[in-house]
Amino acid sequence: MKRVVPVLTLAAAFFGFSFIAYPQNLQVVNAASLTPNGSVAPGSIITIFGLQLTTGTARATDASNPPDALGGVTVSAGGVKSTLFYVSPAQVNAVLGNTTPLGSQTLTLTSSTGTKTGTIVVEKTPAPGIFSLFGSGTRDGAIINAITYGLGAFSTTTLNRSTFLSIFATGIDTSSTPVVTIGGVPVTVLFAGNAPCCVGLQQVNVQIPDSLAGAGRVPVIIKSGDKSSNLVEIVLLPNKGQGAFKDDEDNESRNRELAGIAWVPTTSLVLVADENDDVVRVIDLQQRKVIKTISLPNGAEPVAVAVNSTGRFAVVAERGLGKAAIIDLTTFTVIAQVPVGSGPIAVAISNNLAAVLNGETDNVSVIDFTTRTVVRTIAAGHTPRAIAVDLASSRAYITNENAGSVTAIDFNTGAIVRTYDLGASTRPQSIVVVSSALAIITEPASGPDGKVILLNLITGATTTVAANPERSGGSNDIAIAGNNVFFANQTGGTVTLMQLLPGATTFTGSPVLIRAETGVRALAVDTKDNLLIVTNQGTGNIVLIDLATRQVVGRINAVRGEMEDQNGKDDRADRDRAANLPTLTSVTPASGRIDTTFTLTIQGTNLTGATEVTFIKPGDIHGQGKGRGRGEGKNTDDKITTSSIAVNPAGTQMTVSVRIAGSADPGTRIVRVETPNGETSLLQSTANTFTVNR
Repeated sequence: MKRVVPVLTLAAAFFGFSFIAYPQNLQVVNAASLTPNGSVAPGSIITIFGLQLTTGTARATDASNPPDALGGVTVSAGGVKSTLFYVSPAQVNAVLGNTTPLGSQTLTLTSSTGTKTGTIVVEKTPAPGIFSLFGSGTRDGAIINAITYGLGAFSTTTLNRSTFLSIFATGIDTSSTPVVTIGGVPVTVLFAGNAPCCVGLQQVNVQIPDSLAGAGRVPVIIKSGDKSSNLVEIVLLPNKGQGAFKDDEDNESRNRELAGIAWVPTTSLVLVADENDDVVRVIDLQQRKVIKTISLPNGAEPVAVAVNSTGRFAVVAERGLGKAAIIDLTTFTVIAQVPVGSGPIAVAISNNLAAVLNGETDNVSVIDFTTRTVVRTIAAGHTPRAIAVDLASSRAYITNENAGSVTAIDFNTGAIVRTYDLGASTRPQSIVVVSSALAIITEPASGPDGKVILLNLITGATTTVAANPERSGGSNDIAIAGNNVFFANQTGGTVTLMQLLPGATTFTGSPVLIRAETGVRALAVDTKDNLLIVTNQGTGNIVLIDLATRQVVGRINAVRGEMEDQNGKDDRADRDRAANLPTLTSVTPASGRIDTTFTLTIQGTNLTGATEVTFIKPGDIHGQGKGRGRGEGKNTDDKITTSSIAVNPAGTQMTVSVRIAGSADPGTRIVRVETPNGETSLLQSTANTFTVNR
């Protein structure tokens, strides 16, 4: 297949900027995966982290011909010069010379701040790295539609033909064709080699098979020889007309995309996080419908939710904001937005503490429900992905996706108790703890047979079994009900049931497949109604499976709000009508002069906890595009600043000090208030209009 030049700004991926900071003198990693202590290949792009590497910042002007000296910085490894893309005091991105000798080598960096050295291991066939859009080595991959050059969600067809993807990476041994799996399914590789735009950048073109239509958010890895790359993600859409909304188009991100699910103990309620709509929907399993929509701040990207044992509080991992939302389930409102690390991806709760995994800063934030603050931060392995708590031992077990390990911590003290090595090329995802001696782990990216790892927590020994007998893709989420263990087979649209008898260390009997719907993403068990609850990302439904009969007994549309009918559109209307969303009824005064400071009084509802008041020119609002709530395109007027926000106990009135600079433009502004429950509307009305006068 013809090679294509990427139209996305890949320079952002390898010119900077990483979320990981290393305190040591020099740390050298594959610039795509950012995996610590890994080896690198001659001719690949590397990132060097350190302190006071240089005094300024500089970027190469030509990525196809970068210089070997940039901003007064030079780098060599094993005596061979490297070329440079980007230099800064804390990070340098470079390309190892093609003739860099193999083995353990000294890397030398010289600049105006002196000479610094570090040790790297150079291999011909190290683990390759896939670039990510966020520069973190995880999350959404630097992957484009090779026909349209589009980013975002992908369909299996483009312009009435198969969809081809271009995956951007570095460090691949292209002397043989690499293996690419999407959701565990091997896909056809049409090209693997150098990308024409940039030195050291490689491109792998693949074809998406029709069988993956509607699979949803799934993992992507590249295997070069026996080495696996870091894991990144893409979203695969259903065929046009087969999803929840008939107006959805091919290769167009949807406004509503199901993610995590949690049952509320002692009730018939479940909470479903929608990562694109920035909401949590409350579903009544008896009524078989959504009964409430809880809005979160714009761009929250909620991907996981957990509920405490009393059913009073829920905690939501907001991957887009680096925060955890605490929801009071008696009022269905957000009572706190707690800053954690970057890219929170999973949550577990034990008594009065919640542990939030930060997938892009390699640590765990432990939140106290009483103070609603982070009380300790605990180091994890590279790219923590899932967490399970063993209440009997007060230990939490964390899968580290790109490190191939499991970290055990004492949940109460935060001490790291043990690290279990699963293998450098293992990419573990979900985990459940069966007992103090046994954990079950899935590895959905490894292959189509649903690889499951049984980890002996006492000896560290592992055994593997296949949980997907029809070999339709990897197994991801896990749920346990008594002796029954359920696995979600996302790309296959099925759930596997396997039995684990008390005290046993392996499964009994053969796997039983239960057909659900496309894109099986998350599982939860409702012990009150004796149901297994399954989210299906492709269709937007949740499927209810009777635990006694193992039969599907119901389906509920989980992407339509409580006030929407079946003819609703794929927009954000349900979020805009959420009962907890703040609203404005008036702003006083309604105008102000330039070069003045005054107090603005704002009347409205749900203003409790307001964190920011901004002023926006109506012409700077571009409309609501699809996908993760980031399409509003608002530009805050930086000539109007605010401070000293005060809100009354009822959340119906607030005051804020406003300063209008002398250089501000006269004209209309829309006043927007941001709160833990979201933000007020950008739709202009008399209630939110403010005029700047000379």
